[in-house]
Amino acid sequence: MKKLFSLFLIILMLSCSKDSEPESNCYKKTDPPRNSHKVNIKQGVWGDVWFWSGDFMPEGRGEICQVKRKVYVYELTTFSDVEQIDYTPFFSAINTKLVTIVDSDNEGFFQIELETGDYSLFVKEDGKFYSNLFGSNGIFPVNVDLDQVSEVRFDITYKATF
Repeated sequence: MKKLFSLFLIILMLSCSKDSEPESNCYKKTDPPRNSHKVNIKQGVWGDVWFWSGDFMPEGRGEICQVKRKVYVYELTTFSDVEQIDYTPFFSAINTKLVTIVDSDNEGFFQIELETGDYSLFVKEDGKFYSNLFGSNGIFPVNVDLDQVSEVRFDITYKATF
């Protein structure tokens, strides 16, 4: 019995170690830092991908994490160009031309060199396309001008309450 109790204490102490703390790229009381210092392109788009989860009412109770995701860049896409899943920010198909795909890093940072033009951004969540920013001219519209780098923040919020 004494050995079992000792084993229990060891397991308890290990579970309380620093390894069980939240990842350093998750924030509760503040937004994660932006990654502008990593930008090294002359024309295109750079941004951060943040995953929001939990209850943000009142503010500060949820968690925002910088996350790795594949960022899909399509030609400017409207609702008539997609197959939306019910009335959610999820899509089963995007029927415009895929321009490129880029991975964000562990801190959510991504950058993409692009020609001048208008584009739409998506990520995939559980095999479905996701984008929750809708403008009058398209879904997550991003404009790239000559010799300019556009900045975005891609917030994934379907597991958050506001």
